[in-house]
Amino acid sequence: MKRTLEQFTKQALALTLLLAAGVIPLYGQQANETSPPQSSEVAATELAADSGSGQASQTSANQRTAKPYLFPTHHERFKRFVNSTVGPITLGRTAISAGINQWRDHPEEWEQGASGYGKRFASSFGKNAIHQTVTYGLDEAMGLDTGFRRSTRHGFGPRLKDALLENLTSRNRKGKRVFSVPRFAGTYTATIIRAETWYPDRYDYKDGLRSGTTSILTGFLYNLLREFVIHK
Repeated sequence: MKRTLEQFTKQALALTLLLAAGVIPLYGQQANETSPPQSSEVAATELAADSGSGQASQTSANQRTAKPYLFPTHHERFKRFVNSTVGPITLGRTAISAGINQWRDHPEEWEQGASGYGKRFASSFGKNAIHQTVTYGLDEAMGLDTGFRRSTRHGFGPRLKDALLENLTSRNRKGKRVFSVPRFAGTYTATIIRAETWYPDRYDYKDGLRSGTTSILTGFLYNLLREFVIHK
């Protein structure tokens, strides 16, 4: 028997609380946020006046630091939510995911053909819509930023660390990293609801938990691609 929406929503909430309680909040140290760019520009101007050579410009470039973290505005967060739910890139990924599941014949009860593909596309779209809605709602309620931000540091190791942490953490208004309750809650709520509602009867919340864990692990790979390969 399928569990009611209230039952598996409570299960998802309990899982989120367990995750939050079992993981120590992770704090990432923001790199290159100590010196404002203005001081570098003033120093460069003084050096150029004294030396009259190109050395001052090089010194200024070396001293210039990355822009400090700025918490996104409400408009920016809402725009990101819309793009992550119905944007063209998201719809393209949904179509590809449905195609892969069609090729795998998963779930097999939906069979093949246009009808089967339509069900798989709608399923992938619905799961992502729930994921993004829960994540966005908790971001707003908790005052967090769960959006991906490329590393401002140099070197493969630091950038790798930052990309992996992006999948586990969110930033508060001060820019500090904390354990990402919105991301985990959104992921597991979406996969559990899918398994408990429109998926065939043989699926239950346990399948949703497994699928959610797979999504979290896949997120690490996707973040590495966004950090080192995909430049927008």
